[in-house]
Amino acid sequence: MAKALALGLALLGAAFASGGAHAQRGNGDPLGGQFGVIEVALSPTEAARDVDLMAQALSKLPPQRPGVVDTYVISASFWSDPVFENEAKEAAAILGRRYDATDRTVVLSAGRGARLPRVYPSASPNNFNAAIGKLGQVMDPKEDLLVVFVTSHGGQDGAVALQEQGRSGGALRALHLRTSLQQAGIQTKLVIVSACFSGHFIMPFTNPDTVVLTAAAADKTSFGCEPSRDWTYFGDALFNHAMRGGESVLDAFHEAQGIITKWETGLHDNWLALSPAQRRSTPEPVPSNPQSAGGEKALAVVAAAESYGNAIACAGHLSFALDRAKTGRGFKGMTDIAALTAAVNAVQGRATTQGQARGRTPQDTGKAIASASATALQLFQAQAEYVTAHASSCMAP
Repeated sequence: MAKALALGLALLGAAFASGGAHAQRGNGDPLGGQFGVIEVALSPTEAARDVDLMAQALSKLPPQRPGVVDTYVISASFWSDPVFENEAKEAAAILGRRYDATDRTVVLSAGRGARLPRVYPSASPNNFNAAIGKLGQVMDPKEDLLVVFVTSHGGQDGAVALQEQGRSGGALRALHLRTSLQQAGIQTKLVIVSACFSGHFIMPFTNPDTVVLTAAAADKTSFGCEPSRDWTYFGDALFNHAMRGGESVLDAFHEAQGIITKWETGLHDNWLALSPAQRRSTPEPVPSNPQSAGGEKALAVVAAAESYGNAIACAGHLSFALDRAKTGRGFKGMTDIAALTAAVNAVQGRATTQGQARGRTPQDTGKAIASASATALQLFQAQAEYVTAHASSCMAP
């Protein structure tokens, strides 16, 4: 990740080296440390398409519901490799289910490469700030939650790279995001950053109103950003594994840390298996050490926001576990059909009650639980250990 960002910014700096004093501001940064990009304009057709996509994304957002902790989600891929768009798209879907925010989610993307049609509004600084600004207008800062997820390459100075199809280059830094959120009047937020060196986001967002999760420490790279992958290591562990269950977001983060440690240990074992000559020419994998910080006020709001989604996830996993037990293939330690039935009924009741408070009918909740159970079945083929663990944790009172 770091090499790609360094190359992109080096090319950007070289392109503007002739800009005289302007190009020297910010130690060679032509933007002078401000949030933005240097870009070649889209064609008229592409620009019109981008405006239409952005207008559609913002116009469909439903109003805030008084008395309910509404969650709004911005999920953005800032680099035009397929892995990042896929991660932003899939993370948005999982976050939407977790926080009952499917219709309150905006996905932005730097695309999947040159000459491929745009599916989502571009993850340009203007669109990103427009999404933040619009949500600031819609949300009630006293009771609602904003989730911001960004994925890209990252640099050693904490910059998250913005690069689209070789036509634009820039960076998002923690202070840029913090300033934009403040200007929009957004108070309570969950900030998730998947990039190398993303631990730089911890200190600027360590406050009572914020929960922040990062893929790596401030001095560490993260892994899995090859264009051919569906997820980065961090996104895969957090969203595709840990957040499928019914645990709190911090519990899911800690579970993801364990998964990442396992995968990175495998990477290091593979490096050790290389010949001495190969090891000398191949950087030794160093643990990414994902970081987290949670303000007390924000944690309470996040818990309220995710309670309905967590109840649905638990009901789905337990329903799947019950079905397995009835066929004589129950999970280890989860073969008592009477106990499983009682647990399913209890968590379904909790989900129904919480759903009604959110304006969801019992039928809506039932469909969501059935979908969660079907997802657990699909995941079981590749993630049996984690599906079983999630179901077991849902048995706890």
